[in-house]
Amino acid sequence: MTAPARPAAHSWRADVSSLGLLGRSWSVGVIVFSAARALVAWPTLGRYGVDPWIFLAIDLVTAPPYGVAQAVTVKILRDRGRPWQDATGWALVVLAAFVAPYAYIFAASGSLPAPATIGVLAWMVVFGALAAWRTWRQVHAGRTTDA
Repeated sequence: MTAPARPAAHSWRADVSSLGLLGRSWSVGVIVFSAARALVAWPTLGRYGVDPWIFLAIDLVTAPPYGVAQAVTVKILRDRGRPWQDATGWALVVLAAFVAPYAYIFAASGSLPAPATIGVLAWMVVFGALAAWRTWRQVHAGRTTDA
C-alpha cells in the first residue's frame, strides 16, 4: 500500500513568480495609488508635524509588498487545493504594509487634533474596507481546483 500523496510545498518565491499579468499590474497600480495619496495629503501633513517626504517614502516602500502580498493572498485563497492557512503570512504582510504609513502619521504628529484623527481613521476604515471587499470579491469570483 502506498502512502497518500502530499500536496507540493509552496515557497514564497514560487507564489510571487506565479503571479500573472493581472497580479503584477495590480501591484503597479498600488504604487501609483500610494504616490497619488501622498500628494493629495501633502498640504495637510506638514500642518501636524508630519514630514511629507518621509510619509511618501514609507508609502512607496510599503506599496510593492502590499500589492504583491494582496495578489498572492487572493491567488492562494482562490485555489481550493491549498489550505487557507497558506495565505496567513501574506495577509499579515498586507496588513502591516497597509498600516505602516498611517502609523507614521500618528507617531510623527505626536497628537493630532480630534478632527484630523477622525479623518485619518475614517480614511483607514474606508480604504481598508474597500481592500477587504475587493479581496473577498476576487477570491470568490473564480476558484480553481488545482492541487
